[in-house]
Amino acid sequence: MFPVHGQWKITASDNYVLQCFEGCWNEEAAIQYTQEYREKTAHLEGKKWAMLSIFEDWELAVPEIEPYITEHCQRFKDIGCIKDCHVYTPSVTKEMMLEQLIPQTEGSYERQVFSHVDDAIAWLKSYQFDIEINDFLSSVDTKVT
Repeated sequence: MFPVHGQWKITASDNYVLQCFEGCWNEEAAIQYTQEYREKTAHLEGKKWAMLSIFEDWELAVPEIEPYITEHCQRFKDIGCIKDCHVYTPSVTKEMMLEQLIPQTEGSYERQVFSHVDDAIAWLKSYQFDIEINDFLSSVDTKVT
């Protein structure tokens, strides 16, 4: 095993998850991230919940993460995620990797991409998800507002 390359922060409430990703990810990062995510979101199983993920400082990943992220995405849909937001400044490279790797809208699950956090929050609020994000944004020092 190699050292973890890539960082993340996950916060889970009663009906939403906030995440922020940084750096270039290796396989070890994907393994560790998915384990932490599973632990922090176990209480959401069976509920309808939303997720907001900030990828502004994410710098792509090695192909070896794909099976871990594919399984991870299926799990969060299976346990109740119905609204999912990706936030990042428009980038063809990020779009190609993220939007191909992470599931498209299907069934009760819907994903949208935004370039500003405020737009993502407004979209989630239109579905009755009241997102409190200020403390989270302060803790991750993201550029996307």
